[in-house]
Amino acid sequence: MKTSRLILCAIMALVCVLALVSCEVKTGEETLPETKEVTTAADETAEETTAGETTSSETQAATAAETTAAATTAAATTVPATTAPATTAPATTVPATTAPATTAKPETTVPATEPPAPEVTVPTMASAVKEPQPGDDPKTLSGIENVMRIAYVLQHAENYTVNGKGTVKAKVNLFLTSTTYEQKVEVYKDYKDGVLIEIDVTDSTFVSNAWQICYVGDQALSREPSSSSSSSWNGRKTAWKTGAPTTYARDGYRSKYGLFGFELTNYLLTPDTVTKWGSVTDNGDGTYTETIEPDLTKATGDVVVRMKTMGGLSEKPKFKKSSITLTFDANWRILSMRIKETYSAKMSGLNADSCEADTTYSYAYGNADISAYTSFFSKYAK
Repeated sequence: MKTSRLILCAIMALVCVLALVSCEVKTGEETLPETKEVTTAADETAEETTAGETTSSETQAATAAETTAAATTAAATTVPATTAPATTAPATTVPATTAPATTAKPETTVPATEPPAPEVTVPTMASAVKEPQPGDDPKTLSGIENVMRIAYVLQHAENYTVNGKGTVKAKVNLFLTSTTYEQKVEVYKDYKDGVLIEIDVTDSTFVSNAWQICYVGDQALSREPSSSSSSSWNGRKTAWKTGAPTTYARDGYRSKYGLFGFELTNYLLTPDTVTKWGSVTDNGDGTYTETIEPDLTKATGDVVVRMKTMGGLSEKPKFKKSSITLTFDANWRILSMRIKETYSAKMSGLNADSCEADTTYSYAYGNADISAYTSFFSKYAK
């Protein structure tokens, strides 16, 4: 019985111990959450710190992204802004440039109070002609009035020929001595149906030149002899080259040869270019004569150009004196023209201080021969 109590007490004691251990274990288990909570708080703090750093990094990244986005947006904004003006500028410039050019052509911007600019024309003998009127009489008209009528009648003639022959005597200083050389001049013209065939010849010891020139409309076509030997030249019967001629417009021809052959003379005879209009002399045979003196500067511009080309001069001659004597009938048809000139000239280093030229042109009406046009020049004329 006593032994049973002891066993029972032992069992109870063991149960108590076990209960105590169980309480301690529970107490330890309840403490662990607190430790865990501390640990968790620390961890949360660490996580918060990490999150903060992460958030900060994310914020910086976001900020950087926003900055980049802003920059990108700015760049994107800038590009169209730059591109737009560039695209707009050409579109704006082209109409702006085109519009004034179109407007300027008719010159509509000139104020109504200002007169338009006058048309500029190069004066020629033909621009100062005068048609004879009923009742006109060569004896009562002034010198200029007669010359203007002579030019008009020749300009409107249907058919005429001209034969001109003359000489030029030039005193040349050579090896300390003065020597006189003579140059031959020949001019032939045939006019019919709006076509003029002209032949010009100059022949001397120093230079020999010849041309056949066809004038039609505003064109001049020229060619040279087939032979360079002047001894083979024979006026209208001269043999000419058959290759394509040299073609000139009126202005281009004038710069080298002077006025077109349709003119009365290569002198520019207008009211402003003649120093003296002589009085008219009645010859008593139905013809009249008048002598005029051209201005040596204003009237000779085309003459000196032609003389330089035809005479092979190194520069334009300088005139000292000039006179033109015209003989015409009661209908102002010119019958003859005599031109006398004194001038100085230079050629190939030779100085001719005194040159005296005397050329007479004879006119006839009818029998003009323009076969050179029909057989040759017509193939090249426009």
